[in-house]
Amino acid sequence: MPRILVADDNPLSLRFLSDVLAEAGAEVHEAVDGIAAVRLASASAFDLLLLDARMPGLDGAAALAHIRAGAGPSRDAVALATTADDAPATAAALREHGFAAVLPKPLAVDALRVAVASHLPPGARAMPPATSARATRVEDSADADALDDEQARRAAGGDAAIVAALRSLFAAELDALPAEIAAIAARADHDALRERLHRLDASAGFCGVPALVVASARLRDRLAACAGWPASAVAEFLAVGERARQRLSG
Repeated sequence: MPRILVADDNPLSLRFLSDVLAEAGAEVHEAVDGIAAVRLASASAFDLLLLDARMPGLDGAAALAHIRAGAGPSRDAVALATTADDAPATAAALREHGFAAVLPKPLAVDALRVAVASHLPPGARAMPPATSARATRVEDSADADALDDEQARRAAGGDAAIVAALRSLFAAELDALPAEIAAIAARADHDALRERLHRLDASAGFCGVPALVVASARLRDRLAACAGWPASAVAEFLAVGERARQRLSG
């Protein structure tokens, strides 16, 4: 059974990645940030490290550098990066930092399993091939705020239970979002808002909430265009988030 360390500060992403790999037969250990990942990798031997590129404390590249520089049992483990940033320059930089592959988020079940299985060392038992997606059909809607059930189904490998679990987690995340944004607004902290939007993009992608991905991109554009705090754009974004929460909870 391959031993895999999964590090991600987004609880929904961490749940998704861990569940998929565990169901595929891996022994999965979770880290909620880069510091925890370094601590675990320094104490235990893992066959593969799956590290998010952007985490608090230490990002994926910094965490990997610490692991490689130490004398821990996982210093030579194969490392894969996950990221919601699809810029080619980001992927190139992560490879330069020692990642064997860069996996974009949201990541479908089959793509994750294939990527991990192809990078496991010879001594680790291979993961079974990805199963074909189980049929789960949900009604489509022309509503601009409609959930993209097909995207969520593909990401979950056709497993309706995974879709339901992830959407329940995301609904709770969106329920807490206004208070988080209010705290960020009180400091007028542009960087903190960008970081929060980055984490939310991954969750929205896994759960098939395209309207929120679009609203997030629009708010980032407003942040880049103004020196002050874009209060009206933030309010518009939160309105989209509330409609998404209602859809996910309905």
